[in-house]
Amino acid sequence: MTANEGQFGRGFTAIELEATTSGRGWGSAADGGILEPGSGGVRGGLQRVYQRLKQPAVLLGIAGALLILLVAAAAYSTGRRSGRLQVSGCAGLTAPALQGDTVAPEGSIEGSFEALHDYRGRPRSVTAAGGLVAADNGRCSEIGAAVLREGGNAVDAAIATALCQGVLNPQASGAGGGHFMLIRLPNGTAECIDAREFAPGAANETMFVDRPDASISGGLAVAVPLELRGMWTAHHRHGRLPWKRLFQPAIKLAASGFPAHPYLVATLSGESQIAALSQWPAIRDTFLIRQGSKWRGPRVNETCCKRPQLAALLQDVAEEGPDVLYVGKYAEQLAADIQAAGGVITTVDLASAAPVISQPLRRHIWGLDWIGAPPPSSSAAVLAALEILAGYEQPLAGSGSVGVHRMTEALKHAFALRMSLGDPGPTPELPFVDLSAILSALNSSDFIDSLRSSISDSGTLPFSAYGGAFNITTVGAHPEDHGTSHLSVVDADRMAVAMTTTINTGFGSKVLSPSTGLLLNNQMDDFSTPGQPNVYGIAPSKANFIRPRKKPFSSMSPLIAERNGSLVLAIGASGGPRIISAVLQACVRLVAYGEGLFPAVANPRLHHQLTPNLLYVEDWNATGVAFKYDADTAELLATRGHNVSSTAWGAVTQAILVDADTGELHGVSDPRKDGAPAAA
Repeated sequence: MTANEGQFGRGFTAIELEATTSGRGWGSAADGGILEPGSGGVRGGLQRVYQRLKQPAVLLGIAGALLILLVAAAAYSTGRRSGRLQVSGCAGLTAPALQGDTVAPEGSIEGSFEALHDYRGRPRSVTAAGGLVAADNGRCSEIGAAVLREGGNAVDAAIATALCQGVLNPQASGAGGGHFMLIRLPNGTAECIDAREFAPGAANETMFVDRPDASISGGLAVAVPLELRGMWTAHHRHGRLPWKRLFQPAIKLAASGFPAHPYLVATLSGESQIAALSQWPAIRDTFLIRQGSKWRGPRVNETCCKRPQLAALLQDVAEEGPDVLYVGKYAEQLAADIQAAGGVITTVDLASAAPVISQPLRRHIWGLDWIGAPPPSSSAAVLAALEILAGYEQPLAGSGSVGVHRMTEALKHAFALRMSLGDPGPTPELPFVDLSAILSALNSSDFIDSLRSSISDSGTLPFSAYGGAFNITTVGAHPEDHGTSHLSVVDADRMAVAMTTTINTGFGSKVLSPSTGLLLNNQMDDFSTPGQPNVYGIAPSKANFIRPRKKPFSSMSPLIAERNGSLVLAIGASGGPRIISAVLQACVRLVAYGEGLFPAVANPRLHHQLTPNLLYVEDWNATGVAFKYDADTAELLATRGHNVSSTAWGAVTQAILVDADTGELHGVSDPRKDGAPAAA
């Protein structure tokens, strides 16, 4: 089968070979690894390695593997790809070659680690016959995999993994935020649990007029969190292991602290970041370390970030369920904490917090049946771009920079279309936003064909032409969202979960509730405000104006794909609007380019979100990997009218692919956040 026939090619390159052979790296305790405690320490591990290397069969095997790597690398470097991945040993954040944006929402990232393994030696790409978890922190992936090994299913593992992420990556997610959990059951039925935060009852659409900073920091920025109630709903409907079991690893990490990992260290480093966080004493005291009269960020592997109040809350939620937070002993205290920080959330808001169970979007594109989270997520935008591209003669890889140009133009159409999307509300009878027209258009092949037909291979379109009747000059613009974490889980029964969770910008609202230990979101910043055009002069989207109990629109775009009723892919990303371009490119690379999963996720990307009118191409180093988009392709894109600009950050993607031939699972965690998957 070929990509042109709507199938995935195996397509593994040299960069994947070591990581996908056994699902374990030198850090694996199962291999007597040199990095794991309890395995005889570094000296004992090195002695075992030395004894292995003395064996002739091992030496011969190493020589053969090196030859294979050299041949495969040569073939890869000469093949037509979306942008070659360059591994650079030790490097910090480099200055972009072109003028552009320079810093990710969570802060700059730098490190001295390899592309194929995280800082603990765990492979970033693994293969498994049973279950697999791919998160953006390797320890959390392992916690989820342990749940699978104990007989838990994908929902159980997703909950345990997400709770861990909220502790180990507090800048991006946690119980003070919300999520979209897309679930595909083994029988092929699917649902989406929408636990996106919502505006409190006292909110109104003009509350941030003339004070936009109040939507970013402080109590007024906090939307009602739904993370724990969303998890509870998912577990009540589909969980297998006891609810209490899923909380124990996160409780321990919160109570005792944990060795800081490189990505967290990066987000807590730099004079300006430390100065900004120090303005919030509770944040400073929790996540920074006092050294004399000054504060500094933790160093890699230095124990940090103890949160005893959070551990106590999670223990009570584990014992009694989330009502203890929303209507029980913590509710009044949490509301008081938020109000003391300037917010308006009340106990009535907390008591009314309930996730929405909705039917996913479904599209048949490129021979696959795609399942996506419905609005207020952006999965519809990703699917629209995929459908535009699927109408071209394939493979896209054979059309060089023209194919990349078409993908960029499809992205611009997608971003125009998403401006008409918003929160439909919990019931069709009383919608916050009437989405019937835009969803009908997105279901129309004639409409999608018209968008494709408008694309010119020789240049770009007038600004108002993108999105057709739903263009941005007519419907307005959404503000830019940030942050997040994504995890993908598949279990032995092929239940799949694609879950994206967030507290929005780095460390959310900066409000850390003293009574609960929750680091609270600033999701109110994702709403549009009347009379406040964005920084590019585009009017705000009416579909995204604040209303009590309404959810802000989101870039989160979890997707699952099937073929003939069998699971094929679970994928999603974190990183604000760049989620959309990251998920799109990974899917295009898999389906149209025939790339293997690791290069499809890890290779350098481009990003265009219509406003600003800039085509961002990655040009930076993260965790020792140089993400440098192909300069020749970028130059050719410029000749077609794109305003090319370097960017020093990118979205972070986690994906699991089912091998069509063997049925094995291939899982990848993006090197951009130093993540690693784990096999059950």
